[in-house]
This record gives sequence, C-alpha cells and structure tokens, in this order.
Amino acid sequence: MNNVFMLYGGSFLRLSVLILMGIPLIRWCSFVLTKFCAQRFSAHIGLLIGNITFYGGLIFVMVTVLHEFGFNVSALLGAAGVFGIAIGFASQTSFSNIISGFFLLLERPFSVGDIIKSSDVVGYVEAIDLLSVRVRTMDNKMVRLPNEMVLKHTLNNLTYYPIKRVECLISLPYSSQFDEIQRLIHAVIVSNSLFLTEPVPVVIINKITQHDHDTEVRLFFTVRVWVNTDKFRIATGVLIQELKHQFDKKNLIVTIAPVN
Repeated sequence: MNNVFMLYGGSFLRLSVLILMGIPLIRWCSFVLTKFCAQRFSAHIGLLIGNITFYGGLIFVMVTVLHEFGFNVSALLGAAGVFGIAIGFASQTSFSNIISGFFLLLERPFSVGDIIKSSDVVGYVEAIDLLSVRVRTMDNKMVRLPNEMVLKHTLNNLTYYPIKRVECLISLPYSSQFDEIQRLIHAVIVSNSLFLTEPVPVVIINKITQHDHDTEVRLFFTVRVWVNTDKFRIATGVLIQELKHQFDKKNLIVTIAPVN
C-alpha cells in the first residue's frame, strides 16, 4: 500500500507541479515572445509567434500528463493520426484559414493598428490570429474575419501610406468669379496646417452644367488636398466647414459634397 501510494503520490506531485507551474510558464513565454517579435519584426509576427508558442506548449503539457497516467503516447499519436485525417476532412476550412494566415504573414498587407476595408467591413485591426483577423469597426463593434476570406477578397488598407488625399466638389452660381473663388479656396487650405503643401493642392473647374432639375447653370469646382493619414478621418469635415465659413462671408450660395 505504501509503495502504491508513493508511486501514485509521486506522479500526482509531478503532475501538480507541471500544471500549476507549466501553464503560467507557457503564458509568460508566449507573452515575452510576442513582445520581442513585435518590437523586432512587427505586431503581426509577434501575435502569430505568441499563439504558436502558447498552443504548442499546451499540447506538450497534455502529452506529458497522458504519459504520466500510463497511456502509450506513441499508440495514441498513431490513433490520433488516423482520427486526425477524418477530422481534417471535416475541418478543411480551419486548415485553409491557418494556411491563409501564414500567407498573410509573408505578404504583410496590413499590421495591427491599421484601418482596413474587407468586403463591407471597415475598422481597426486589433488582432491577427491563426484562424482569423479581429477588426474593431468605426462604431465600436468587433468583427471576426476568417483569414481565408481576407486573402481571397479585395482588401483596402486605408492607412498603409503616410499621406492620403481628401477631395470635395463645390457647386457655385455661374456668375461667380473663377479667380476670386480659386484664391479663396487656396487661402482656406494654406491657413490650416492640417492640409499639406506637398503634394500641391488642386483647385480646378470640374464642369459647367445645370444642377439636377434646376434651370440655373452652375460652376462645379473640384478641390483636392493631402493630409497625414492619422488626420484623414477629420480632414474632410474640417475642409468643408472652413470653406462654408468663407463662402458665407461672401454671401455665396454653394453646395459642398465630399468625393469618396
């Protein structure tokens, strides 16, 4: 009885130490590797390496626990191989998402923190996991995009480049003086540091035509300015607000619309 107790008591002690110390150690190693790889390479690679380390460590702990209970791990792995083939056919989508995740890692079309548009989803990339990309939309909803879908469909990275262009269309009465209007618009752009001077802002006549069902002929100006990407979301509103303020001073009836 004492021998049996010592045998199983020793196994129980080893298992307790393995579980109570091993799992926190795995979490710590995963955290450290995630931070290190994120600083050395990118947040994308850091998250992926951290996940692989965490799940790989858990598998190691599970195999060790089974071995301590006396299971033939080799036989179990053989059976798991046959079982895994059956599961593989039933879970092709998961494997496809994992493979797609590695392709996204190699291609790196976006990183954590970027704003992307995939199908009708637009938002900040919060995490890139083995199976999916987690996106926080502009109205603060979490959307999970399977890696395979992200890889197959057209993807727009709205923050990939450091600067972006803002564009709007202005409609004025035909009697308006072109030179005066052009100077007014340029003055609005130059006076605000939000708008960049390089590339050079563009103010041109887009067309001269009737507006919808109105009989009045109107001038249509296209205004294009460049801003830093981190200011892109507010830039269009600021431009339209300041243009309206200046046109109101001149008592000009205008319509201003952003161009997507």
